[in-house]
Amino acid sequence: MKALLKFLAGCVVIGVIGLVSIHMDLLPGSAQSAERHLLDKALSAIDAADGDWAGVEIDGQKAVLFGKAPSREGLDKLKTAVARAQWPGGLALGGITILDASNMTVFSGPPLADPFVWIAELQGRQLVLSGYAPSQSARDAVFLLAAMRFPDADISGVLEIASGAPPEEGWLAAASISLQALARLDNGAVEADGPAFEVSGVVANSARAAAVSQLMGLIDDGFSGAAKLTLAPPEITAEQAADAAPTEVAEPDRCAEQSRSILGNAQISFARDRASLNGPSQVLLDALATALGACPGLKIAITGHTDAAGSAAANHRLSLARAGAVGDYLRDAGVDAAHITTGGAGESEPLVSNTTAEGRARNRRIEFQFTPGNQD
Repeated sequence: MKALLKFLAGCVVIGVIGLVSIHMDLLPGSAQSAERHLLDKALSAIDAADGDWAGVEIDGQKAVLFGKAPSREGLDKLKTAVARAQWPGGLALGGITILDASNMTVFSGPPLADPFVWIAELQGRQLVLSGYAPSQSARDAVFLLAAMRFPDADISGVLEIASGAPPEEGWLAAASISLQALARLDNGAVEADGPAFEVSGVVANSARAAAVSQLMGLIDDGFSGAAKLTLAPPEITAEQAADAAPTEVAEPDRCAEQSRSILGNAQISFARDRASLNGPSQVLLDALATALGACPGLKIAITGHTDAAGSAAANHRLSLARAGAVGDYLRDAGVDAAHITTGGAGESEPLVSNTTAEGRARNRRIEFQFTPGNQD
């Protein structure tokens, strides 16, 4: 009997100590101590869920969330993390038993752009902007930068505001450098895909090409810049074309030699990844067509070649399209269509390695083969 009384007395003492502890903030096991413990756990869960946009308050075993979530998915992820911050909950196990997210709001910003692209295309005195900008202020800044870099150009186009951009400050810096590089081209474009910026087009000489490449190399801090350039062929005046063209029908061999002389080392160039001839190339083909007008017996085989960037199938299609564009231009200029054949080799016949920008530029080419009409 005495043993039973001692046991009951011990239970009473333990119960009294527990009740006192719950209402004394400084003792372990008190309500205030438990709340602080849950708050620490909830804050750790928020950090683990990348929820730096959210805050939490603890009221007993109730967690109250507040803040603006970037998306509904982000909010759901945060709620799950906080609810599991410390045990399943309940009187026996402790932890969070109620989660209140009624004060949370979800950001209703611009739609996500994936991929986040931005393009500036220069053709003569026309500069066209397209793609996305990360904010209204960034969009205004891009048009202002374009006006500064191209004071004599007609600037047009639309930039849509979208989320999904790289850090805005770095993006604007890369766009500024790219526009500065584009201003050194005769024709070309800047295309940005996320943090990767590339300028491509036609430059007047190798010194200008080196300057453009150097500028694009300044893009850093998580962003990248590249240059994909083609040297413009030498300009041919109407007088030079007339001098090159024979005044009477010439022998086939001499016609072929004259045609090769007109082409020289110049490259037929196109808009980036397209079959649209650039202006200087049209002048060159006009001179060639004039010379061929006095050589009706000459056959012309035109073959397009590309570098190894992209898929082999796409490169083959592009080489065919470019050779076809040259053939169509010569036919429209009066060259006998029956004597023109076109084909494409794609990336299969490189002149040099494709591992450098210079090598890829050399491999992107149009080749002409001239043979007398009575030969295969």
